[in-house]
Amino acid sequence: MFDDRIELSNWRECAAGHQRSIFENRLYPSVLIKVLKLGSREASGARISKRAFLNRFKRFGAYRTFRREVDEFLEQARKFSLADGIELPIPKIFGFAQTEHGLGLVVEKITRRDGQLAPTLAQLAFSGQLTARHLTMVDEIFERFRRLHIVMMDVNPGNFVVTDRRGDDELICVDGTGEKSFLRIFALSRPANDIKLRRMRLKLLTKLARILEHPAAVPGDKSVYAALTRHSKPTGRYLRLSTASPHPALLAALLSSVPV
Repeated sequence: MFDDRIELSNWRECAAGHQRSIFENRLYPSVLIKVLKLGSREASGARISKRAFLNRFKRFGAYRTFRREVDEFLEQARKFSLADGIELPIPKIFGFAQTEHGLGLVVEKITRRDGQLAPTLAQLAFSGQLTARHLTMVDEIFERFRRLHIVMMDVNPGNFVVTDRRGDDELICVDGTGEKSFLRIFALSRPANDIKLRRMRLKLLTKLARILEHPAAVPGDKSVYAALTRHSKPTGRYLRLSTASPHPALLAALLSSVPV
């Protein structure tokens, strides 16, 4: 797709997570480029880890998350042909590109019908626009994960976006897929993965409940708050706002970026 090194100075950073930044460019409206933040990798691509010294020397270094994401997409994509007409609940992966920030993963950009970046569940929750239909979509996507045997590394409300690009609203998981277990237990065992997915779903609902309880959140549908209250666990601090999308420090921008 890209024949030369990509200068991300010509791209706009549209989202950021704990370890990665995501860039978009209006000249390439169907793709995003994910790159690792400088603080999460060394110049050689080795992982910077304060908790586990040996992590610095593992194969693929800081790019292991890329490998897991690519592995999961390959595992799912191999099952179907274009004739099957199956749309996966995860973005397509188009390849890699060299950038001034290191190796970048080129992925499908999930947008609304108007071409704007699809809002995340975190954005909708903060802006008071989370509905009962969105909670139903959470159940639906996890059922699809179960049927397709999609393995998750982690869940975060910022990793799930709501798009209407095919007419009806649907939920897409844009990050957090892949096998993290050294023994690949969840990739090899459907029953084990089903149990993990049930835990992941509850974890996602718990995080959504905490977002609604945050003092900066805009009040929304009371029935949604009531449905999520049972998933809220006592905590001495509010849920940290750093999600995969959008910029964690710019809460005002987060709220203004969601259409009313």
